[in-house]
Amino acid sequence: MPFTKEQALDIKKQLFEQVEKLPPENKEKIKEYIKSLDEDQLELFLKQQGIKIADGELRQTDQDKDAKEEPEKPIFQAIVKKEIPAYVLQENKKAMAILEINPLSKGHTIIIPKEQTTIEKIPKIAFSLAQIIAQRIRKKLKPREVKIETFSFQDYPAINIIPLYDDQPLKKIKAQEQELKSLQKKLSLKTRTKREPKISKEAPKKNLPEIKFRIP
Repeated sequence: MPFTKEQALDIKKQLFEQVEKLPPENKEKIKEYIKSLDEDQLELFLKQQGIKIADGELRQTDQDKDAKEEPEKPIFQAIVKKEIPAYVLQENKKAMAILEINPLSKGHTIIIPKEQTTIEKIPKIAFSLAQIIAQRIRKKLKPREVKIETFSFQDYPAINIIPLYDDQPLKKIKAQEQELKSLQKKLSLKTRTKREPKISKEAPKKNLPEIKFRIP
């Protein structure tokens, strides 16, 4: 049977306590992921991570405990591999544009190369995507200026797109989910897709993205 809402809240509370023991740069994004799960998704998440509930407490399975721990993966790499959910605006073969969940200003976007490299070797197509998104921001949000700059986090390079507004000082704040969804809808670039004949009325089920997590 799926969890009740009360059970799900209690499980998430225990998961949050364990997340606090993780490296600080990963905690907030993992918390956001766990918080977004509904009861059914939470049950699947626990199965994916080899976590069981015994006497109301979370326990890692013996199989997972015996497994060798993998080196910590950069958060941007996890986003590119869809292991951590993100508000994607557009992507191509070499880069992905996502909304910053702790933006400096409205519409703050990050361009992430799909392969970890150095700032000097960020592919040109990533900068082209940055220009396209910046133009979209100018058109839809009407900032005074849009600043584009490179940076690196966990040795993984990326590109910041930061809109500047006359009445809004730059300040990093946590964006609300509804606001991010609204911006995603407004700034996403529509791409044409080829029509294909319908084979079945039932849409294929989408699997949840996996995220590496273990209870210490």
